[in-house]
Amino acid sequence: MRSKRLKSEVESKPNTANPPGPLVKFGPLIASLLLSMLAAAVFCFSVLAATPECWRQPAEPRELQLKASTSSGPLQRFLHHNDRDDAGQLALYPPDSSVALDALHTWPLPDSSGVAAPFYASPEPLDSDYDGIVDQLISTDFKGRVWLTPIAATGFGGSWLLADLTHSDWRFIASAGVIDVRLPLPLRPDGVPSRHKIVLLIARSISSGEDALVAMKIPNVFAETAPIDFATLVDRTLLTEDERETGLSNAQWLAIVDSAGWWVRLSGQLTQPPKVVGGVIYSAVATSDFSAVACADQAAEHSLVAMQLHSAGLVYTQRRFRLLNGEGQLKLQQQADGSAALVLDNIEEQQLVLADLRMISPACPDCTEQLQLDQFPRWLNLATYRQETGAH
Repeated sequence: MRSKRLKSEVESKPNTANPPGPLVKFGPLIASLLLSMLAAAVFCFSVLAATPECWRQPAEPRELQLKASTSSGPLQRFLHHNDRDDAGQLALYPPDSSVALDALHTWPLPDSSGVAAPFYASPEPLDSDYDGIVDQLISTDFKGRVWLTPIAATGFGGSWLLADLTHSDWRFIASAGVIDVRLPLPLRPDGVPSRHKIVLLIARSISSGEDALVAMKIPNVFAETAPIDFATLVDRTLLTEDERETGLSNAQWLAIVDSAGWWVRLSGQLTQPPKVVGGVIYSAVATSDFSAVACADQAAEHSLVAMQLHSAGLVYTQRRFRLLNGEGQLKLQQQADGSAALVLDNIEEQQLVLADLRMISPACPDCTEQLQLDQFPRWLNLATYRQETGAH
C-alpha cells in the first residue's frame, strides 16, 4: 500500500527537477560529431591503405648542393622524405654518415602546428637568389598542404604554410617541378609581379582515379600572406565557345594571372610527369582502364594534353591529341627546317605526336609562334624555365 501511495504521489507531483545540463542536452550532437570525426579518420586511413603504388613517386634520396656556414663552397647533402602511411617527414644526411644532421617532424598548420600527411610528392628544391645553390624547399603532403622551408648544409629553417589545398575529393600525389615565370610587359597587368615561380602539382581523385593538374603561384612575400586555399584557384577545365573562337578577353586574362593559380581536370590518369617547353605544358594521359584502386596500363587509350602555362588556355586549335599508345617518354626532335616535333620514344618504336611545335608569344595572351630548336638548343632536353634563360 505504501509503495502504491508513493508511486501515485510521484505521478501527480509536478516535475520540479533541474533542467538537463549542457552535456546531457547536447549529448546526441556531440556523439554525432565524434562519430563523424572517427568515420573521417577511418576513411582517411582506408584511402591511404588502398592507394596503389603508382600513386607514389619513388622516395629516393636527393642530392643537393647547399650553402655552408662559412665562405667555403657548397657542401653535398642528401635529402630524404617518407612516402609511407605515417606522418610526413624530411631528413638531411651528410654523404658519409647514416646519422641525420637534422629532421622535420612538425609543420605549421592553418590554426596550429602538427604532423603532415605522408609525402607522396618529392620535395622540390629552390634557388631563390639564383646563385646556383639550393636554399629553399617546397614540400606538399598527400592532403594538399604546401610548405616552404629554408635549408642550408647544417639543417632546416622554420617552415611557412604557403597553401592549404585540402579538398574532399583530391589527394596530392606528385610534383611536376617548380617553374620560373617572367611575364613580358605587354602581358603583365598592373600590380602583377613580372617574375614569380609556379609549382606544378598532380592531384588524384579518390573517387574516380582521374588526375588534375594544379598550377599554384609561390607568393613573393609568403610570410605576410594568408595560405592559399583550393577555392581561390581558377577552374580551367572547361573552355567557353567564345574563348575557343576568339581567345581570352582582357578581363579573363587579368583574372587568371592575378589569381593564386589554376587547375584542370585531365579526364584521365597521367602516365609520366608533364613537360614544359616554351611556355606550353604537355601531359601524356591514359583516358581509359583506370580507377581509384587500379592504375592505367599500356593497353589503355591514351592522349596528349597541351595547355598554355599561364592560363591553361589553347595553344593549338585543340587541347587534346590522340596517342596510339602511352609507352615511352616524350622527347623533342629537331626537323630539317629547324622547327621542333614532339615524339613519344621507346625502345621499339618512335611515335610522332605533334609536328610544328608552338611556343607562347608576348604579343597577346593567346599568341604563339613557331618553336625553332636551332635557335634554342637548350630546349632539346625539354628544359623548364629554370634553364630557359630569357624565356617568359
